[in-house]
Amino acid sequence: MNTIATEIKDFYTQSSEDLRLQTGLGPLEFERNKELINRFIPKQKAIIADVGGGTGHYAAWLSNMGHNVTLIEPVPKHIALAKQRAKNNANKFTVIAGEASTLPFSDNSVDVVILHGPLYHLQEEVARLQVLQEAKRVLKDGGIVLGFAISYTASTVAALSSGMFHEPAVFAMCQEELATGYHFPPEAFPGMLCNAYFHRPKDFRKEFESANLTVTAHLAVEGLAWLDKNFFENWFIPKKKEQLLKLIQATESNEDTLALSPHMMIAAKKSR
Repeated sequence: MNTIATEIKDFYTQSSEDLRLQTGLGPLEFERNKELINRFIPKQKAIIADVGGGTGHYAAWLSNMGHNVTLIEPVPKHIALAKQRAKNNANKFTVIAGEASTLPFSDNSVDVVILHGPLYHLQEEVARLQVLQEAKRVLKDGGIVLGFAISYTASTVAALSSGMFHEPAVFAMCQEELATGYHFPPEAFPGMLCNAYFHRPKDFRKEFESANLTVTAHLAVEGLAWLDKNFFENWFIPKKKEQLLKLIQATESNEDTLALSPHMMIAAKKSR
């Protein structure tokens, strides 16, 4: 079943996902994602499915750690870039055109499934649950799924910080996200993320539980650090960066502030 909408493929074809982790909040997101992923993957060589892995930044990192990595990605532009990255990488990884709802693995064959984008690019809950069930199918008993989501407050907090909140179209977008979780970018702002679903923390957790996966951790990615008024300057000052990371680590599992992080991650286990 084709679960990737045309507007999603068009958005990523026109944007530069390969550079996103190097600009804006990207460096913080990339560093924190690697830190969180590394906590839950096996220390010994593991079979890892990097689903929605984009252009291969995480797949390259994981393969250089000695893991057997397969990247599954639906966007042709990303597939081409990921294949080039795999070719040039010190340790090769496999790149396959595919989607999260139908993974190219047999039952009980994978140690870790990482879901980078499917859980926010699929707007309907039934489709997200199908993805989680598919991840569960391919996982070995005791295997781990790491799923990432965008918080339902992310656009609103960003718009307030940037001064865009009072733009009528942006205000309407924020109202919709806060009320329903559905994200539809205004036509007047074509650079915004395409159609998506932004989770409330409790609903994100509930989806994993509905798939009969055992949640072992629910953590903020960027946490509160992005609210630093001078974040883009302070991130490049070692002492201040260290303090920002300590703030994130101190509050990463705090349920009261979890929704203020742009991204959050759930680690869940396939029970034996």
